[in-house]
Amino acid sequence: MKCILIVTFLSAFALPVFADSVFVVPNANYSNPHTSLSNVTCSRLAPRYANFSSIPSFPNIGGIPGVASNPTLCGSCWSLTPAPPCNSLTPLYFTVIDDDTNNIVDAAKHVNTTIYAISLQAYGNLTHASCHVDAVYAEAAQVHASMCGM
Repeated sequence: MKCILIVTFLSAFALPVFADSVFVVPNANYSNPHTSLSNVTCSRLAPRYANFSSIPSFPNIGGIPGVASNPTLCGSCWSLTPAPPCNSLTPLYFTVIDDDTNNIVDAAKHVNTTIYAISLQAYGNLTHASCHVDAVYAEAAQVHASMCGM
C-alpha cells in the first residue's frame, strides 16, 4: 500500500513529455525554391503548392523520418528549439515535405537519435548563423499547421 501511495504521489509531479530530442542537419536539397513538390515524398501537396517557394513557410521546410509510412505528416508543422551551443529563445517552425530517412549524413550515422533535415536557410535561421556546427541537437514538437502558415 505504501508503494502505491509513493508512486501516486510522485506521478503527480511528473510532467508529460511533448517534445523529442532530435539531431538536426542542413540539407541543400530543400534549398532550391524552384524544386517541384512532385520530387519529394509529399507530392500530394503539389496541387496546392507547385514548388518549394510556394509553401508559406519556405525556406523553413525539410524532411523527417516516417513520412513515407505516415503520409498524414505531409504538410505538418514542427517546432525546433536548439540545444547549446546553438540555443535560442525562439523556436524555428518548419513544414514537413519529405521523408528524410535515407538522407543521413556521415557525421550522424553513429548517433542513436532521430535525424531531421532542413533547408540550408532554415538551418541558418535555427542556429542564427552564429553557431558554426554541421549538426545540432534540438527539441522537436509537432505544432498546429497555422504556425507554418498552412
